[in-house]
Amino acid sequence: MKLAPEMIYSETIDGPWGPTTGSPLGERLCWRVNTARLVGERIDATLVTPGMDWIRLGTDQVRRQDLRVTLATDDGEVIMLSYDNALIRESPAFLAALSEGRETRFDDQYMRMVAQFDTGALKYRWLMQSLFIGEGRLAGPRTIEYQIYRLD
Repeated sequence: MKLAPEMIYSETIDGPWGPTTGSPLGERLCWRVNTARLVGERIDATLVTPGMDWIRLGTDQVRRQDLRVTLATDDGEVIMLSYDNALIRESPAFLAALSEGRETRFDDQYMRMVAQFDTGALKYRWLMQSLFIGEGRLAGPRTIEYQIYRLD
């Protein structure tokens, strides 16, 4: 199995709202996705409506993400991106950068996701015919970036 670099997903966020401390379902934070872009050799898409990123705060110091966004390609097609199989293992570097609005390197934290796409556009059907995983980092104040790879 090989990993082929396919695209970069970046977003800016507002929040958090929460946590829901004391909830019987566990603690959650919610971030609004204000801007997003998905760029690669075969795709260029931007956010068309604010998205949401729900984060479950585990007692094991792992953040489990559930993100959903709707994007429009530069040629007018609709692409839905979600990932609910995503983990952020906090590190001191990650927490400091998050609170100070600084960038991190990909290896400063364990930030991984499995991207799922949905589209009816034949031109972008390839998004639904492969598996995609991403490694993430903080890319500045309230900015997240994922390098997304296609599993060959």
